[in-house]
Amino acid sequence: MKKFTFIVLLLAIVGTSSAQTILNRFPVELKKSSDYFQIFTAANEQNEYFAFVADKENLTVIKYNSALFFKDSLTVSRPDRNLDYMIGVTFSADGNPDLYWSSKNHETFKLIHFDFQKRTTSDLTYENNFARKKIIDVFVAKNCLNIVSITPENTLKFTNFSNVGKNDFTVPFHINESITEKSKADAIVNRILENGISIIDKKQFTPLYVGAAHVKRYLEKEQYILSIDSPTTTTLFTVNLNNFLLQKSEFPHQTSDKNSGSNSFLHQDVLYQLSVNSASLALKGTDLKTKNELGNYLTTAQQEIEFKNSPLFLQTENGNTRTIKNTAKMLSKINLESVGLSIYGTPNYNLFTIGGVREVASGGGLAMAIGLGIGGALSGSDIMVGSDFISDTMQSMYFESYFDNDFKHTKRPFLPLYIDELGSFLNSNRPSVHSITPFRDYIILNYYDNKTKEFVMRKFEDVVD
Repeated sequence: MKKFTFIVLLLAIVGTSSAQTILNRFPVELKKSSDYFQIFTAANEQNEYFAFVADKENLTVIKYNSALFFKDSLTVSRPDRNLDYMIGVTFSADGNPDLYWSSKNHETFKLIHFDFQKRTTSDLTYENNFARKKIIDVFVAKNCLNIVSITPENTLKFTNFSNVGKNDFTVPFHINESITEKSKADAIVNRILENGISIIDKKQFTPLYVGAAHVKRYLEKEQYILSIDSPTTTTLFTVNLNNFLLQKSEFPHQTSDKNSGSNSFLHQDVLYQLSVNSASLALKGTDLKTKNELGNYLTTAQQEIEFKNSPLFLQTENGNTRTIKNTAKMLSKINLESVGLSIYGTPNYNLFTIGGVREVASGGGLAMAIGLGIGGALSGSDIMVGSDFISDTMQSMYFESYFDNDFKHTKRPFLPLYIDELGSFLNSNRPSVHSITPFRDYIILNYYDNKTKEFVMRKFEDVVD
């Protein structure tokens, strides 16, 4: 791609590509090994945007206003060597950032407060003891950093950090003290520890291999939601982040056939459940507020899938794609233990990617090209993946469907998505460090340009009908 030296340039990609814009360039030279390069970004309530760019020796914080014009910067020494990476950002009442650095085992945190008005920094160190706990998640919500762990008693523990202190909240998985409930809770904990947690960001495209994970985490309106899928049931554990009370809900899958595979995906307060076996494929949606079923779609192996908007595809690890002849062929190839779906809300419709993944015997690394084109693309370092599908060799079998918000199938034409252009850019340029940030109604790729020695912000967005 041609390199441009001025700050703001709109690349109006028309026809079959989505638009991208270079928002800003900031001169900063990252030195020493790229193994130490890191980029972290966050926005405060005023939509001021902060980028934290680090190498082995220094940390530069760049501040942009809500229109993403450069406003200020500060450069300080990188924290102690025992602090390995940036883990989260919260904000003080005046909008200045608090950056958290963490050791690899999360035993030590350092909160660094940046005061841009006084051009000073201050810090606060937290020493933690997670020796007997298993950390499963890290997230920022309600302007606090949260570490989620599982205790030896098989309960969830939220360790909550802010600039005013540290608090612990314990949340049991069982809703009562019965032996049956405690046994179910132990089984849930084992499933989490075996599979890990795949994090779903509703503002980003989710690749199918993430959608095929059996344990997913969502953040919705001050709620922390874990979805756990077994062959027969989707179980939702919803933790209210205001009072750390838990609500448990169970939703049976559509088939009782023991030779079936099932999974689910949560989107806009609707739980969508997929059930697949060699004879049929079923998809249903349930409104979580009313518990009413919104719709149900079923196809058999002998039928054409009436609710699909694409051919049936088989995609290999290097991004090569071919079509699958018919429904029966696809259903026969899917690994029933790893069926899945993902949903991305485009400006024009809700894009469903439906199918499954399987490991194959060929060699090679997992390419960023997986999911490019119609299937989407890996969306970079911001997606944290559970251990379900960390594999060097993978195939995806899938088709795409477009639905409106009422779960009605639509025949609207395909329009390019940000992820297609973003995946192509990353494959072509392969920056040494990058991060991906949803901002307003588009996506920002933050990366270091090794040739120009600049921190670059590049905007990607979906094409609107």
